[in-house]
Amino acid sequence: MKFAKVLKYSAWFLTFFLAGCAGNRTTENPMGDSGCVECGEQGEIELEIFDEKGFVEINPKLLKTLDFKAILGSFPTQKIVANCPEDEKICHSFSEDAVDFDLAHFEDSLLEKRFPQMVHEQMLEGLRIPESDSAKIKAEMENLLKLSFADGEPLNSLAPWEARSDSSIAYSAFDRAVPAKLQNALSQIGKKYNVRYLSIPVTAQVQILPDLGRSGGFTWKSLWTLWDARQGKLLILSYNRFTAKTTSRIAPERGWAKPFADRLDSALNRDPSTIENH
Repeated sequence: MKFAKVLKYSAWFLTFFLAGCAGNRTTENPMGDSGCVECGEQGEIELEIFDEKGFVEINPKLLKTLDFKAILGSFPTQKIVANCPEDEKICHSFSEDAVDFDLAHFEDSLLEKRFPQMVHEQMLEGLRIPESDSAKIKAEMENLLKLSFADGEPLNSLAPWEARSDSSIAYSAFDRAVPAKLQNALSQIGKKYNVRYLSIPVTAQVQILPDLGRSGGFTWKSLWTLWDARQGKLLILSYNRFTAKTTSRIAPERGWAKPFADRLDSALNRDPSTIENH
C-alpha cells in the first residue's frame, strides 16, 4: 500500500471515529449517547431495498480505449446531506463525515477491483493536491458542478436522472456531447494535477428513518460520475435512489453506502456491448 494511501486512510478513519463517537451532529444538536461504549449491537446489518429508482449512462466506445497505465484520481463526495431526527440513539454515529467515509471506502475497493493496473490517487489536500491549492481547488470544483451538462441543467442537478429513471435501474449508452465549458474545466484539472481519469461523487443524501423496519432504516439518493479528464468526456454516470429497511435487530449505524456500492459494482462491470441508446 502506497504511503499516500496509508495517510489517507489514517486521516479518514480518525475523522470517522471522532464523528461517530462525539455524540453530536453539531455542537448545538445532540444526537444521543456520547462516547463509544454504546455504539449499538455489532453484526451484519440486514436490509430490504424498495422504492428503488436508478439510471446509468455508460460510454461504450470510450471504455474500449481506456489507458490502464494512467492515473485515476478520486475526489471526495462534493455535497453530502445527512439528516436524522433529534435525540435518536440510532444516529449517534451518523454524520456527513461518516457518510463520506462510508462511500469512499466502498468506492476505493470497487475502482481498485475494476481498474487494478491504474495508479489510484486521492484528490485530497496534502495528497494529490498541494495544501497551497486548498482554497483554489474548492472554488474550481464548486464552479465545475454549476456548469451545464444534461438537458441544460448543471452537473450537480439530479433532475435529468430522476426524469429518466423508473421503478428499476435503467442503462443507456452515453452519446451526447459534453458542453465545451465542462470539457475544458475537467481538462484543466486533469492537466494541473496530472491525472487522466477522475471519479467525482457529485452528491450523497441520506435520511435516517428510525421507525422503519425492525431496527430502523434510511433513504439514499446519490449521483456518481467517472470522467476521462484529458478528453473532457463522460465514462460512467450512476444515479441511485432507494429506501432501505432493516430486517434484523442490527441498526443501520454504518454501511449506508453498501446498497449503492452493489449497484455501482454492476455498472462498472457491465458489458458495454449490452448497452443501448435510450
